[in-house]
Amino acid sequence: MVAQPTPDTIDVARIERELLALLHAPENLSPDGQQAARTHVVNLVAVATAEAHRERILATLDRLSDHHPSRAIIATVDPTRPAGRPEARVQVHCRPLGTTGMRICVEQIVLESSAGGARQLPSIVLGLLLADLPVVVWWPGEPALRDPLLYDLLEPAYRLIADSAEFIHLERSLTALSTLRRRPGLAIDLVDLTWQRLTPWRDLIAQFWDDRRGSTSLRQIERIEIDLCRPPGGRSQRCEALLIVGWLVSRLDWRPTGFTRLPDGYEMRAKRRGGDVTFRLRISAGARAGINAIRIQTRGRRGASVFSLQAQEASVGEIRVALAGQSEIVRQTRLESLNEAELLASAIDTLRGEIVFEDALEEVAAFLALSSGR
Repeated sequence: MVAQPTPDTIDVARIERELLALLHAPENLSPDGQQAARTHVVNLVAVATAEAHRERILATLDRLSDHHPSRAIIATVDPTRPAGRPEARVQVHCRPLGTTGMRICVEQIVLESSAGGARQLPSIVLGLLLADLPVVVWWPGEPALRDPLLYDLLEPAYRLIADSAEFIHLERSLTALSTLRRRPGLAIDLVDLTWQRLTPWRDLIAQFWDDRRGSTSLRQIERIEIDLCRPPGGRSQRCEALLIVGWLVSRLDWRPTGFTRLPDGYEMRAKRRGGDVTFRLRISAGARAGINAIRIQTRGRRGASVFSLQAQEASVGEIRVALAGQSEIVRQTRLESLNEAELLASAIDTLRGEIVFEDALEEVAAFLALSSGR
């Protein structure tokens, strides 16, 4: 159920009254007449700069409601909207809570603004936040990382959720995102949904060096190859490979020394204790976007070893370990895939922020700085 837009000014008290009226509507009451439960665990501020983003946000929040009920504020900036004051409309989506007969509802406040009125949105959002609850800002698409609007929205927040897979200007935005958390006046965590999608890959890579033989090879890495696929009309998701490189460099205490753009990807170089490591990121045509294979080559006194991961299907991968002088080990494994609502739930649940991600992002920015000679 949706209430009509508020008139010229945004009246926070009126919005609260409209929400209560919707919660008391007959269709939102339990069979015995009880009002739907109002439970909030977070203030979630989502920013939509396109109609498609707003519809996607609403669909994702609907799937999120069972486990993460929130005060959701969707701030919409529409460049085609006539100039004027922002307007607000409220809506609730209710569903039965198990077999209890109770209903649980998600409250959503949609703010609609023209490009010129967007500067008013942060103060309006501030008045709508529920006290004593954390504030998370989610910006689908490519965040306007140089826009004062973002900084004003982040002022009461403790976390920014983005998705580098949606960055159009990937290298520039990754660099800007890395510097964002050091901006004076902001104290925020960064969470990237693409980083969360990479969790199965990172877990499997880490398993290569769980035993003594593997840990020895870890100090002998010479080359790492990452194959990316670009589907017809789609994107290769270079961000995935760059973040894997940044993660390895940050965790293994290597130092970026070189970055070269190639027609089909990148070549990157790092210094490790006792030697150098070359990264080759290669993009080719394929059915599924993103990482398709990772090969890690080492060389020790007994010869060369290769650790490799290959995506076979959407959720199945193959591990191959060929240690010097030993027979190859092959086994199947799962590459779990999560939808956007599940990724967003995980991003909200993270307590201390993604420190490992921030370290990886900083190394990616260091590589990109080498490419520009800074």
